[in-house]
Amino acid sequence: MTHMPLKAAPRVEVLERALQTLSKNRVRWARLPVGRKLDHVREVRRRLVAFAEEWVQVGIDHKGLDPDSPLVGSEEWLGGPHAGLTWLTDMTRTLALLERGADLLDGIPVRTLPNGQVAVRAQPSSIVDRLFLPGTTLDVWMQPGVTQWNLRETMAGSYRVPHPSGRVVAVLGAGNYSALPFSDALYYLFAHGDVVALKMNPVNEAFQPVLEMILEPLVRDGFLRFVPGGAEVGQYLVRHDLVDAIHITGSAATHDAVVFGTGEDAAHRKAADNPVVDKPVYSELGGVSPTIIVPGPWSRGDLAYQGEHIASQALHNAGHACMSAQVLVLPAGWSKREQVEQAVRSAVRTSTPRDAYYPGTDDRQAALHAHSPQAERLGTSRRTLLVGLDPRSEHPAFRQELFGPMLVTTHLDGTDAVAYLRNAVAFANDRLDGSLGANIVIHPVTARRMGSELTRAIADLRYGNFAINTWTGPIYNSARAAWGAHPGHHRADIQSGTGVVRNSLLFEQSQKNVMRAPFRQYPKPVWFLSNPAATPGARAFFYLLAEPSPARTLKVLAAAAQR
Repeated sequence: MTHMPLKAAPRVEVLERALQTLSKNRVRWARLPVGRKLDHVREVRRRLVAFAEEWVQVGIDHKGLDPDSPLVGSEEWLGGPHAGLTWLTDMTRTLALLERGADLLDGIPVRTLPNGQVAVRAQPSSIVDRLFLPGTTLDVWMQPGVTQWNLRETMAGSYRVPHPSGRVVAVLGAGNYSALPFSDALYYLFAHGDVVALKMNPVNEAFQPVLEMILEPLVRDGFLRFVPGGAEVGQYLVRHDLVDAIHITGSAATHDAVVFGTGEDAAHRKAADNPVVDKPVYSELGGVSPTIIVPGPWSRGDLAYQGEHIASQALHNAGHACMSAQVLVLPAGWSKREQVEQAVRSAVRTSTPRDAYYPGTDDRQAALHAHSPQAERLGTSRRTLLVGLDPRSEHPAFRQELFGPMLVTTHLDGTDAVAYLRNAVAFANDRLDGSLGANIVIHPVTARRMGSELTRAIADLRYGNFAINTWTGPIYNSARAAWGAHPGHHRADIQSGTGVVRNSLLFEQSQKNVMRAPFRQYPKPVWFLSNPAATPGARAFFYLLAEPSPARTLKVLAAAAQR
C-alpha cells in the first residue's frame, strides 16, 4: 500500500476504517436503483431544511458576524444552505426523470447558436428563479461537436453503465464557502455514482458537525465518510491505494502539490509531466477574474449602482472567493472612466465593515503594497484599491490570485466600443491567469449597437463562467450550471482546473455557463453587500424554495420591497 505515513496512530486507524468501509460499499452504491438514490436525496433535503438555521449560525460564529448584518444573508445563507438546497431540489427532479426513463431536458429550451454551438436555457426554471434574479437567464453552452441531436447522448453517462463498480473519491474541501464541500461530495455521489471520503478544510472545519447531521443518511449507510485533518491527512488520502480519484477545491499550487509533490523535485516532475499521483484528479481552482467595463451612455445613477455592483463582486466573503473580481478593465479613452473608479472607490470604502478572516490575507496584502506602494487602503487597512496598472506589465495581480479584499484596475485602448471589447477579450485570455470566471458590464444601448459582436466576445472568452451585467457568483448557486474552468487544461498547466460540479442536468461535454441580467436590477440583488434586506430576503428565498406557498411568496415580496 503506497501512502504517506501519519504520526498519530489513532488517526491512521480512523482513516483506514473509513476507506475500508467506502471500498466495501462502492459497488453497492453504484448499482443502487435510481429510486433508492432518490430516497437518499429527499431525506438529505429534509434534513437540510431542518438544520439550515443551525448551519447559518455556525457561519455567524465562525466569522464573528453581527446576526443582523446583510453579510449573513449574502454570504451565510446564499453560500451555505441556499446553494445546497437549490442543488438537492433540482437533483430530485433529475433522479425522478431518470427513474421513469423520461427526458432530462423535458420543457427546457435548447437552441443552436450562430457559431454552431448548442446552448441549453437552464434558468429561469421556476417562479422562485424569477423572483430571486428578476430578468436573469442562464445558458449552458456545450463544447463544439455537440448537436441538438446528440446532446442527450452526452448526459447522465454514469446512469447508462450496465454494471458500474463505482469509485472511492477523496474530496478535499474548500475553506471559504461552506456549501462547497457539501455540494461537491453530493455531486460525486449522485452524478457519478461514487462513494466519498470528504476531508474538510481546517479553515471551515467548524461546519463539519452540522454537515454530518444533514448528511447522516449517507454516512449511516456507508457511502460517505468525513475525515478531518490538515495537509498531512490530505496527502495520506490522495496516495492511498483504496482512493481511486481525487477532487480538489483550492489553488493551482494546491493542485500541483497533490499531483507533483513538494520539495526540490516537484518543479522537475511538473516540467517532465511525471506526477507522483497518477490517478484521475478533478479540480475547481481560482484565478484572476476580470470585470470588463464597456463604454456607454451611463447616467449618474448608473455610476453609483455599478460602483456598488463591482465592489460586491470584489469584496464578497471578504474577497475570499475563487470568482472574486480582481482586475477591473476599463476603456482608457472613455470620459467616464475616472468616474467609474471613483464610484468603486466610494463603494469599497463604505461597504459593511468586516474581518478578512482567511489565513494569509495579511501577507498577500503586504506583498501587494510592497510591490505597489501607490495602492490605496480604503475604509479599513484590510481593503486595497490599486488604480491604473499598465496592461503590458508583469504585475503579480495579473498572474496570481490575491484571494482577499483587493482590487486593481487597468486601462485598455480601443477606437470604439467594439475595438475596445476585442482588446479586452484578448487581454483577459492572454494576460490573466486562470479561466474560471469573467464578467462584462454593458449598457443596453451599447449592447444593441454591438449586435453580434457581443455574442462573438462571449464565444471567444476562454472562461468556464461568464456573467453579463451580473457576477459569476450567482451562477454557482444555480444547480444546473456546470460549474468549472474552461475545458482543456493539462495537469502540468492546470490554470483554474478540470471537470465540473453542481451540474444537476448531468452534462458531460459542457463548455461554459453564460448568465445575463438587466443593466440595473430591481430589486437590488440579495448578494449586494449593502443590501439592507439581504438577510431577511435570503432567508425568505430559502424557505420559499424549501416549500413554495402563497404565504412564503408574500414574505419574499415583502423583503424585496425593502431593497
